[in-house]
Amino acid sequence: MMSATIEVDGQAATISEYVWASDNQELEDILTSITGTDAPSGADPAPDYHAALAAVDVMGGKVTEYTLPKYVAGRIY
Repeated sequence: MMSATIEVDGQAATISEYVWASDNQELEDILTSITGTDAPSGADPAPDYHAALAAVDVMGGKVTEYTLPKYVAGRIY
């Protein structure tokens, strides 16, 4: 499973399967509003990672952990 964790103002949030989770409900709500609730494009092989990058671009902070899909030779991305 792919996921990404960010830190904003000392608060952590994780996105997995394009759903944000955080101990800080306000941060979780803000992040959800940034990424939206629609499913990501199937053309993006790492939607959680890219959503995390977009969130820290808007909110500041940093991506602290992430997993990326394994590259499969011959697969069209």
